[in-house]
Amino acid sequence: MKDHFSTILEYAKVYEAMEILQRREGALLPIGDQKTGVIAEFYARLFAAEKFPSAELIYGTPSEHAWDITVRRVGQPDHKIQVKAVSAHSTTSRVSPIHPGWHELYLMRLDKKLWPEGFWILSAKQATWSAQKLGASTMPRSSGSGSVAFKGAEDNLPLLLSVLNAARG
Repeated sequence: MKDHFSTILEYAKVYEAMEILQRREGALLPIGDQKTGVIAEFYARLFAAEKFPSAELIYGTPSEHAWDITVRRVGQPDHKIQVKAVSAHSTTSRVSPIHPGWHELYLMRLDKKLWPEGFWILSAKQATWSAQKLGASTMPRSSGSGSVAFKGAEDNLPLLLSVLNAARG
């Protein structure tokens, strides 16, 4: 039982450190309570910065359900990215509801160290259901399993890992 309390205390310290990082001016991490999602959004932002190098990237607020990152480019309509993540700590790999209004859906699977082990991108144009709210879906796996709604999503893990490894030096 003692190890439970010490682990909770350790997590609380890290949680607090994450909160401080999130609240800094110009923070690279969005404000939010779901740390797996927050970490995935951070990775997604680094990926989007590489994909859209001249764009301004704007995090959504917790009340924004349709998008997590807006890509703003001069003379072009905003491009909205919704990010969904699960970690190896999840027993079900269930994805939180996906709300309509996105242009790209980033699906990220994190390992127990919260490092990406799967990353897929689905365009709203490819998803016939994208104009509707989607619930009760399962994150894809590299083995090919996952909800049929994500069929057609492109595997972008090698590129994401390249971006992240470059960013962390």
